[in-house]
Amino acid sequence: MTLQLNIKKSLVGVAAVVMLFSLVACSNGGQSDAASSSSSSATSTQTNQKKASALLKKAQKQIENGQTSNALATLKKAQSLNNNDSKVSELLANVQNYLAAKEALNSGDTDSANSSLAKMTSEKTNGDALTSQAKDLSTKSAQLKEANRWYQNAYDAVSNGYYETAKADLAKLNALPSSVKGIKNLQEQGKALTNQISVASSSSTTSQSSSMNSNSNSSSSGASQTTGSLTDDQVDSVITSFTGTVGITNQRGLSFGVTQIGTNYYQVEVRQNNSSNTVGSLTGIYRYNTQTGSYSKLNTITGNYEK
Repeated sequence: MTLQLNIKKSLVGVAAVVMLFSLVACSNGGQSDAASSSSSSATSTQTNQKKASALLKKAQKQIENGQTSNALATLKKAQSLNNNDSKVSELLANVQNYLAAKEALNSGDTDSANSSLAKMTSEKTNGDALTSQAKDLSTKSAQLKEANRWYQNAYDAVSNGYYETAKADLAKLNALPSSVKGIKNLQEQGKALTNQISVASSSSTTSQSSSMNSNSNSSSSGASQTTGSLTDDQVDSVITSFTGTVGITNQRGLSFGVTQIGTNYYQVEVRQNNSSNTVGSLTGIYRYNTQTGSYSKLNTITGNYEK
């Protein structure tokens, strides 16, 4: 009986020892698996970081080669591998803004283009290749804005019969580089205005001369041509103020064409008939502010208004 009891106690002790070793083994195995998993995760992160860094260099090279759209795809892939890389994020934002500005410029939207380019400046382009390309795009945007202004000025001048002014504005338009699609389109439209001037100038001169001749015969103080929505009294008031300021004698055979181009701001064409009062030769084209008394005269050679 005592022997059996001792045997049972021994078996229980052995089982306890075996269980203890099993628990220790399981514990060590769990720690080993966790360490292995952590090590594997760290290795994967490092691998992704290296891949993202390599893709960043690839994108920079693509930008240098003018492959900006390809660089965009490359940078997006790099960001998906490592979204904590600030260099990748900054360059990606710059590329997106650059491409948005380029698309806007091709559509003739200079305001949107400039807005996107301004965002690039705030995001620190650090003098890389994209910065140079952005500066070039900014220059083109400014040129397109100028082209729109010169074309609109020429269009308005032709509409009002001021062909010399229109020619000067068209000359400035054509002097701009045609590398921008919008500028080239405006220059093509400008050709139509040039043709319109050629067709209309002869008949316009004849009609204007007849009008000046009639007006000069009816008044010894000179003739005036009312243009746009100005009344005769308004035109007379502008001419009186203009001639007094500029120092032009309002003599017989002298004709004035007045067009309002802004608040208190007018364009005045001065013409002088010949001795037979049949041809009105251009004396000068002025822009005059009745409120400030300031004025400038068109230099037909340079196309600039000079004081």
